[in-house]
Order: sequence, then structure tokens, then C-alpha cells
Amino acid sequence: MTNTLDYKILILFATIFLAIILLPLMMNRMSKAEHHGGFFEKYYLADRKVSGIVLAITLMSTYGSASTFLGGPGVAYKLGYGWVLLAVIQVVTGYFVLLVLAKKFKNAAQKINAITISDYLRNRYNSKLVAFISTLAMIVFLIAAMSAQWVGGAKLLSAFMGIEYKTGIVLISVIIIFCVVFGGLKNILITDMIQGLIMIFSTIILLFAVINYGGGIDQITANLVNINEKILTPFGANGSLTPSYVSSFWVLVGVGVIGIPQIAINSMLYKNKRSLKQSIIVGSIVIFIVMFGVHLIGVMARGVFPDIKDYDSVIPIITLKVLPWYLAALVLAAPMAAIITTVNAQFLLISSALIKDLLFNNKFIKEKITSKKVPIFVYGVNILVILLIMLLSMRPPSLIVNVNLFAFGGLEATFLWPILLGLYWKKAEKYGALSSIVVGLLSYILIKTVYVIKFIEPVVISLLISLVVFMMVSLIASKKQLKK
Repeated sequence: MTNTLDYKILILFATIFLAIILLPLMMNRMSKAEHHGGFFEKYYLADRKVSGIVLAITLMSTYGSASTFLGGPGVAYKLGYGWVLLAVIQVVTGYFVLLVLAKKFKNAAQKINAITISDYLRNRYNSKLVAFISTLAMIVFLIAAMSAQWVGGAKLLSAFMGIEYKTGIVLISVIIIFCVVFGGLKNILITDMIQGLIMIFSTIILLFAVINYGGGIDQITANLVNINEKILTPFGANGSLTPSYVSSFWVLVGVGVIGIPQIAINSMLYKNKRSLKQSIIVGSIVIFIVMFGVHLIGVMARGVFPDIKDYDSVIPIITLKVLPWYLAALVLAAPMAAIITTVNAQFLLISSALIKDLLFNNKFIKEKITSKKVPIFVYGVNILVILLIMLLSMRPPSLIVNVNLFAFGGLEATFLWPILLGLYWKKAEKYGALSSIVVGLLSYILIKTVYVIKFIEPVVISLLISLVVFMMVSLIASKKQLKK
């Protein structure tokens, strides 16, 4: 590839991204729509008036991440078709699980005017301690998840532009500041729509391009058999995708999405019942296209380019090889789009947890920050958080997907049962919720880092333990209250 060609791709890529960043900001500024809530409700929830199609694309964009577009295809490249099946399983499960959550959760949140997940937990369990611990856990694990997005973005820019990894981290931080910090959720929804469409289109284009470049599916399949015939099996190239692991992974990324705050918070946004149904149907279709497509690309790439060593760079490497420069620029915008949209959702949660749930619960801060100063205070704290994540991301992990899954598990261990049982079980009690969070977190971290279990996702064991603890403690506490 010539330098001229690289230059063309770079210019077009930069143009696309400037448009993605600046267009939503301009549209947000020009909008004269009235809002009825305060700054927090407008900034974090877009006044709870999100249409079905917008919510569907937002859910898809939030679900797709650096793990989806970089880490996922990398693992599929390594393990084969088994990982493709594993990726697709979660789609329908995840979205249908939202049906369990969305209506009831929105109604419960709206009754108390909850802006954050912690607002709901504080009110449901009448406990500041439950809200405080869950808020801290959310901040810690979301920072870990966001660092994975920073790493993915920097690796993409490094592979694509030939810049140093640390320079890529700084560039990603600047992009996030302009894309997320000043616009709030309304700006993010517009950005997500644009980037979601890019993700769908790019996935389809790159899949057909790889298959065509490799001489068709039959030829690629023959190549894969020659490399390792186990790549074609559902158990993975190394046999690691056992039934026990697959079923536990399904819990982690399917059923467990209720416990992931950036997914759960979307349940508070939809405008009406029709919007919710629309978002579930459309969202399931588009996320299937993206999840199936990008992971299949990873497997196909193994049969066409078998010598790629950096698995997280599979997508940018093959894109530059199989597509003309103008399409390469657009397709390479897809993983960047996935990164930005995921960061959007995660960052707003960290921001709301840190500012509204922690800082604004401090009487001194609350008294000093007048309503006029609130936006400036929010923007300032947000920029400091971004700088912190930038510093934490300077040393990349071996696989992005591992960091992302670790964060997923931690969030689910914290939030799944307090949210779900809080909605559907009248006897769910604050001591039960508190015990569940503490036991779930401790057991998850121990099993994940100290007493490592490889044949099953550790979060499944943690969730079972924390469920038993939650129910036992709640029942005991309820009996004691009745006796009084």
C-alpha cells in the first residue's frame, strides 16, 4: 500500500469522524425543544422521551463495543466458528430479557423521579448504604470497561495510522471529550444513530469483501481445515468451548444484561409501550447482523490471512488489505463508532454516579454549587474522569475482551439481584440486597483472580451464591420485622 493511499484513507476517515462528532453537537444546539425536567434529567435521560427506532439503534450501539469489533473477531480468529455461535446466542436472549425489565423498571423509576440506578436502589430498599456500595462498584467496573474501549481505539489508530499507542490514547481522549462531555444524552443519541448505521453497513461490506478476496466460502473452509479442522467445530480450535463454559457465558452476556447498568438505564428512556416493542424487535435484528457478521469475519480472516499475530488488530489489518481506500476509511470508522457509542453510555453512568449519587449527596458541595454552576461543575468532573481513564489505559492488556468480560461480571454480581428481585419480589429487603452485593462481589473477584476456574464463567457461581444469600437474609429480616 502506498503512502498516497494511506493519506487518502486518513483524510476520509478524519472527515467522517469530524462529521460524526460535530453534526450531533450542532443539531443539539439548534434544537429548540422544551424540556420539563432539570439539568440532570435532560443531560442524563433526555427527558425520558426516546423513540423506539432511536432506542433500538442506541441499544445496539451500546451493546457493540471495542470488544465486539476488535476483541470479538480476534477471539473468533483464534477459536473458530464456536465463538461465532457463542456471540450470536446472546443477542436474542439479551433483548428478550429487557422485556422482563423495561416496563416495570421505568414505571418504578419514574414514580420516584429516579435519574440513576442508585436512585432506584436507594428508594426501593430505603438504604443509603446499598446505594453507596453499588455506586462505588459501578464506578470501578465501568472505569475498567471504559479503559478497554480506550485500548481498542488506540490499537485501531496505531494499526491504521502508524502512530504510537500512547498517542492514540491521547487522541481517543480528545474525541471523547468533544463527543460526550458537553452534549449529554441527547447529543449521544444522535451520535449513536449515525454510528450505528455505519456499524451495520461496514459489517456487511467487510464480510462480503473478505469472502470474495479469499475465493469464496468453499475455498476459505478448505483453508481452515488445513490449518486446524477443529476451527469448524462448536467447541473451538483448542476445545475450550465446552457445554458448561458456553452455558455460563450465555448467563454472563445474555440473561445477565439486566445487571449491566448501561443496558438497564435504557429501560428508563423509552417514550411509550410502542417505542419499547419497536426497540426490542428492531434492536434484535440489527444487533444480530452486527454480532454475527463481525465474528464471522474473524473466522473467515483466519482462512485468508492465517499469520496475523495481534488478534485485536484483525479487523483493521484485513480491512486495509481487502477493500479500496474509500470503503476502508468508512469500514474502519465502524470499530471507532462502536468504541465511542459504548463509551457514551458507560461514561454517562460514571458521571451520574459520581456527580449525582456521591458528590451531590455531600451537603457542602450541594450548597456551594448553584443551579447556574451545575453544568460547569458536571463538565469539569467529566473531563477529570476522562484524564484518569487515559492514564489507566497507557498499558494495554493482552486481549480487550478479557477486560470487558471482567467488568461485565462485576457489574452483574453487583446489580442483577437487587434490581430484578427488587422489582418482582415483595420480600426483597435492604439487608438481603446489601449482603447479596457484598457476597457477590467478593466471591466473583476471588474466583476470577485467586481461585481461578476456567471451565465456567465465575460470575455464574457468584450469582448463585449471592441469590441464595439475598433470599435467606431477606426472609430472616422479614420474619424479625413481623415479630416486632
